[in-house]
Amino acid sequence: MLTVTTMDLRKNLGHILDTVAEKNEQVIISRANRPLAVILSVADFEEKVQKKNRSQRLASLSDSMDAWRERNRRATAKVDAVQAVREIRNAR
Repeated sequence: MLTVTTMDLRKNLGHILDTVAEKNEQVIISRANRPLAVILSVADFEEKVQKKNRSQRLASLSDSMDAWRERNRRATAKVDAVQAVREIRNAR
C-alpha cells in the first residue's frame, strides 16, 4: 500500500489516480505523519464498502420483518399464504 503526503497528492494527482485504477493499489494520504484518508479503486470500494453496507441493511430488514411477524402473528395465523398469492396473481 502506497502512502503519500497531501503535498505529493496535489503535485501528482493524475499519476496517483492512474496507479489506483490500473494497478488496483490503495493509497493512504497523510499529513504530518498521520493518515487522513485512503484512495481505493471502484472495484475495491464496491467489494469492501458497499457489500458490507448491503449486508447490514439486509440484516436490519430481516430484523424488521421478524418484529412485524411477531406483532401480527395472531392476525396472520389463519391466512393461507399460497392461496393469497394465487388470488393476487389471478387478479392481475
